[in-house]
Amino acid sequence: MLKYLENQTAFIDLETVDELFTAKKIAEVFHIKRNTVSHYLNILNEEGYLVKVNTRPVYYFHKIAFENQFFSLKKIVYSNFNEIKIEQPLFQRKQDLFSLLIGHDKSLNRCVEQIKTALYYPDNGLPVLITGESGTGKSYLVQLIYKYCLENELIDEKAALITLNCAQYANNPELLTSNLFGHVKGAYTGADQDKKGSFEAASEGVLFLDEVHRLNPENQEKLFTFLDQGIIYRMGDTNHPIHLKTRLFFATTEELESNFLTTFIRRIPIQVEMPALEKRSRSERLELIYSFLLTEQRRINSSLRITGQVLSLLTSRSFKGNIGELENTVKVTVAKAFLEQKNEDEIKISIHHLPEKLLENITSNVETTISQDILISENMSIEQLLSRSHPKQKRVITTFERIIKEFQKNDCQLIHYEESLKKEVENLFDFLLFETDRYQKHEMLIYLTQYIRETFKQMGTSYQIKFNGNSIYALSYYLFQRGGGKWYPEDQEIHRLIKLLEAQIEVAYPTSYHYVVRILELCQPKLDLEISDMDKVLLTLYLKQAERTKELGIPKAIIVAHGYATASSIANVTNRFLGKDIFESFDMPLDVTPQQIAEEIIDYSEHNDITNGLVILVDMGSLKEIYQFFPKQITTPIVIMNNVNTPLAIAIGENLQKKLSLKEMIEQSIKDAKLDWEIIYPQENKRKILLTTCFTGIGTAKQVCTLLEKSVPSSCDLKIFPYEYNILKEKKRNEPVFSMYDVLGVIGTADPEIKNTPYLSLEDLISGDKEQKLTDWLRDVMTPEESKIFNTNIIRNFSLEKVIDSVTILDTEKVMREIEIFMRELENLTNITINNAKKLALYVHVSCLIERLIRNIPIESYMGYDSLYQCHKSNLHYIKEAFSVIEKDYSVEIPESEIAYIFDILYKNVENSINTEDF
Repeated sequence: MLKYLENQTAFIDLETVDELFTAKKIAEVFHIKRNTVSHYLNILNEEGYLVKVNTRPVYYFHKIAFENQFFSLKKIVYSNFNEIKIEQPLFQRKQDLFSLLIGHDKSLNRCVEQIKTALYYPDNGLPVLITGESGTGKSYLVQLIYKYCLENELIDEKAALITLNCAQYANNPELLTSNLFGHVKGAYTGADQDKKGSFEAASEGVLFLDEVHRLNPENQEKLFTFLDQGIIYRMGDTNHPIHLKTRLFFATTEELESNFLTTFIRRIPIQVEMPALEKRSRSERLELIYSFLLTEQRRINSSLRITGQVLSLLTSRSFKGNIGELENTVKVTVAKAFLEQKNEDEIKISIHHLPEKLLENITSNVETTISQDILISENMSIEQLLSRSHPKQKRVITTFERIIKEFQKNDCQLIHYEESLKKEVENLFDFLLFETDRYQKHEMLIYLTQYIRETFKQMGTSYQIKFNGNSIYALSYYLFQRGGGKWYPEDQEIHRLIKLLEAQIEVAYPTSYHYVVRILELCQPKLDLEISDMDKVLLTLYLKQAERTKELGIPKAIIVAHGYATASSIANVTNRFLGKDIFESFDMPLDVTPQQIAEEIIDYSEHNDITNGLVILVDMGSLKEIYQFFPKQITTPIVIMNNVNTPLAIAIGENLQKKLSLKEMIEQSIKDAKLDWEIIYPQENKRKILLTTCFTGIGTAKQVCTLLEKSVPSSCDLKIFPYEYNILKEKKRNEPVFSMYDVLGVIGTADPEIKNTPYLSLEDLISGDKEQKLTDWLRDVMTPEESKIFNTNIIRNFSLEKVIDSVTILDTEKVMREIEIFMRELENLTNITINNAKKLALYVHVSCLIERLIRNIPIESYMGYDSLYQCHKSNLHYIKEAFSVIEKDYSVEIPESEIAYIFDILYKNVENSINTEDF
């Protein structure tokens, strides 16, 4: 019954749902009582296999089959089909059966277009010849073609798909002729009665001749009559032509020129080539592997956990048998693992289960981009697996959807929601720029950045304009994360909305729009881009926001740093923090010489007014020597400051805006800008903000900031900043942020102990114990209704699982189980009871600790460890012993410094001892 619904769900039409999805019809199909069918259908629904629609009659369909064919569903019970339709993503492509082909919108896009051309051609379509190596999916494609014809009423529902493998008759051409065209009684010895052939059996349907290269020239010629006139003759009867309408499909693995008559090839206008597996993209190969693993998971009915190395090897190795061999390899691998672990609830697949043949001749060039295990459970779909592989790309699509939906809600008038649109774009670029490990080596990103930089130089020459380094990096990163797919929706109404929005953007920002269009035109051929109208909308808005402000009457300021994005990153953060584009950025390769850097700066000075002076912040001491290469004709004062970082840049920016002299600016920046900030910034009407922080860096602070921002109602004007803990701890209220904003409080993993600034620990936020405390902070910035929404969102976004999932890339469920064992063992060894607050602190701290150890970047120092060890030797030993299970499972070793921090959590003030890693 379940298999029946799985097969039928692929053809479901939500507009006119067939009765075959009802208990009554299913009972008729299986010849059993209706109430028995209803009983089992409801059980399958409760277990999550089926979706139930409570209309009259009640309908049931297969959940995973539906999601594979259409879109993901949030529930398993719906009141009506309209509830389901509402969940359909705005940008969801209209699916047809060819969407079941992995690569239908990429490597097989041309193939699908050719086939549709053949199928819809008048008068029974056009014959198609499918070429490709063995195992590339030719037979599977023909089966989809047949189903597509049925679904779109191109053939009668009773029409047949007849398959004939010509290789079986290669040595008996007469028998092949008989099987193809039929024969009459007496046509040859043993022909004692008339017989229909494959052509007649496929009348009004589809005839598929596989291995067609095995047809000898004579048999090829016998097909000419049908191809030319649509008639055949039975063997032994040349006087009675039989008129047929049969759609013909041929498949071959051989070259056309050497195996077919030229006259035969000419009669087949559509020739489709199926690419070999190694010619398909890595993402397509991974998708194929996921599909095979999902099939095997359903077959053995156990969850599969596949290591990243297994997936990397499968995607990078060559398979002579193409998709067929890859599928068999996956099947054998799963079977071997299942044999070893058949009594386990979860089957783990490692490289030890791969066929030995696959491990032969491994080179150092094997791709290892998949570092995490992949868990495949019974309710998982291939879309869910793929979305985990491309979270940034999914974020781009989500932004597209929100922009179009808001545009539609605001009567399709840009002016009505222009500010919120800019904010949406700003949030997207913040996410793309700052929530990815930019220190991970991305060859494609480096390539994009270099090419975009050259494109901007070309634009600068053509239009006499200067783009800043921030824009170069932002555009490169957007294109990198957005990927190479197409973004054109097939829904005509959505397409109309996008065109309307684009037209209004062009009118509102004509200069920026023109620049963006030209940039994309220049990049398109070199970067293999499929440019969409949404790209133009987003990039125009970003470029408009990134334009430098009008002359401020202050010195120009630039940041020069090694690395493809270091300077851009510091400048971007600083400018956003200051609210003005004070700094330009220059990203320099590591091997660049001081003279080359000087030439870049001289070029900058020639295109910008530096009469008020030029401030250069550099990242390494060697760059201080670049002034030697400046021409002596330069008459403006130049300041060069070494060891640039974000706090220094912010301090410089603040002092520049005060229009201090260069000397005063330098002196006060060196002294950490200890100024009477009240003179500069009014105490009234400051924007109210929250700060997030963590002990060991800004990474976790950013993640907590993101979760809080998601919780704040869109109608509330509350800003949240992540901040370095050490800076807050040292400078306290002397830090510029307290002069610029009204800081309502600090939320984080360690209390910086700032007088008159309240603090809320992350564990209190997770536990909900101090919910009223946070509400009191925000009483002046949130209405009661907004506060209610905020508290509801906090509960949803700050569950322990959500926080751990945000601050690490570990398997959340697994790591929480491991930490629970660790704490239980620790309680047994020390004979203490760990209270809830400390347990929450340990969950967050230890999960980050494990990831630090896996990445081999532990906290290696702890002030006062020797004295701590002398006083608490036994307790430190117990912590080490309790941690042994985690050391074993993750193949790590906890250093003494990390043990000391865990001791602090257990025996000292929890709020002042949670330490997390900078992610």
